[in-house]
Amino acid sequence: MRLERVISGGQTGADRAALVAAKAAGIATGGWMPRGFRAHDGPRPEFAALYGVREHESERYPPRTALNVKESDATLKFATEWDSPGEVLTRRMCERYGRPQLEVTPGGDVTPADVANWLTRTGVRVLNVAGNAERTSPGIEAFVTAFMTEVFRLLRDSAGSEGE
Repeated sequence: MRLERVISGGQTGADRAALVAAKAAGIATGGWMPRGFRAHDGPRPEFAALYGVREHESERYPPRTALNVKESDATLKFATEWDSPGEVLTRRMCERYGRPQLEVTPGGDVTPADVANWLTRTGVRVLNVAGNAERTSPGIEAFVTAFMTEVFRLLRDSAGSEGE
């Protein structure tokens, strides 16, 4: 498995789910959060120790979004509201920094196998996961946790079969 680290902005929803699933799979985590480790459910300074997330000097969300895209090889995005300000900004940052991006809509056509194949094909080592917050898309955190758990299982199984 080439994937070495999963990073995100630590927000509720897609961001947080990716960190939880990666840590459970034994994959290193990190990323940037706004000053004060700001999130919709309050400050989360414990994420520094728990997930290796760093505190950005700005308390606003856009600077950490830009830095997470810039410091990754690619961005995987989960949303039901693709026109939200965060999704629009993430798309623009991927274009600005020339990073591949893949969009997953819950209930859509993209499967965990599709994502695992994309990650392998593009040689991603540091993956940024972004997407709607839980309050924007209720239920997205549970969806992304299950989806990414399966992606990581497929990558692990694929890496194991390569050594046989």
